[in-house]
Amino acid sequence: MEFEGIKAQGLEKRYGSGSTAVTVLEDLDIEIQPQSFVSLLGPSGCGKSTLLKILGGIEEASAGDVTVNGLPVADAVKERQFGLVPQKAALLPWKSAIDNIRMLRQIATRKKRGADIDEAASKALEMVGLTAAANKLPHQLSGGMAQRVSIARALALDPQILLMDEPFGALDAITRDEMNLRLADVWAETRKTIVFVTHSIPEAVFLSDVIHVMGTNPGRIVETLEIDLPRPRTLDVFDDPTFQEYTAHLRRQLEPKAVA
Repeated sequence: MEFEGIKAQGLEKRYGSGSTAVTVLEDLDIEIQPQSFVSLLGPSGCGKSTLLKILGGIEEASAGDVTVNGLPVADAVKERQFGLVPQKAALLPWKSAIDNIRMLRQIATRKKRGADIDEAASKALEMVGLTAAANKLPHQLSGGMAQRVSIARALALDPQILLMDEPFGALDAITRDEMNLRLADVWAETRKTIVFVTHSIPEAVFLSDVIHVMGTNPGRIVETLEIDLPRPRTLDVFDDPTFQEYTAHLRRQLEPKAVA
């Protein structure tokens, strides 16, 4: 069955009730095409991570519907169509890189070991360029390497969709550029549908096919921008006039008056 993507209509998310209720998302529609790289871009507090969690079935919306591949999102979760890469790698410190990757697939498949688990973990680690670090413990890994293990851990599940919640936000600029290049390669190789939360305008433009710009009070989508830049992209694209036009436009859209 061909993957149909993600569709959400009329999403609302409220915390609390009555006069103390806080509306985080309101009247939000979004459609994510299969095999696309989609970024959610916006200021802190606009509900990007909340939207990501609702699309992935991690949180329930207060109102509205989400379907994944034509199924209710809860059914997509049961079918293991999602892989999550959180803000922090959250690796178990006593397990090696390869064992951290194996663990999640072991839990998902309810199997302690197996050739398929070992093969999936090794392939995922190779995909992120860390085969040589397979037996290193987390304290022996740099921040960028730890995040690559986190990505490999999600890839080892072989999900249809990768949900990435600002995974590179804590990295220095040079490492972040390296991670963006690595992630672009992973996407080109796997063609997973990726939904990526970021505060970085250049990062969003570099990686994405589509950027959904979010505003605040309450969180909503204020613009959907398609990125028409050829792939594969290298860091040279940062000097491309079209790239610079996109980033300038997004900066204007994200000025406080524009997104409030």
